[in-house]
Amino acid sequence: MVDLVLKLPNDLSWITKNKEGLKWVESAIISRLTEIKIGNLLAEKSELREGDIGELDHIIKRALYDKIKAEE
Repeated sequence: MVDLVLKLPNDLSWITKNKEGLKWVESAIISRLTEIKIGNLLAEKSELREGDIGELDHIIKRALYDKIKAEE
């Protein structure tokens, strides 16, 4: 296992005062790092091009706009 030094601002010192807080932080860090690793693995073999991103962005925004308009 790797040791990690984490510096927190003073207003978050409550985390270090009990074991449950530390377990929560450890779990959150592991979860986020796992998400990043999975994202990197998926993106590594992606054939998505720059132009595709703009097109997908437009499609998603249009669908959200249509959904919001339908709810009004």
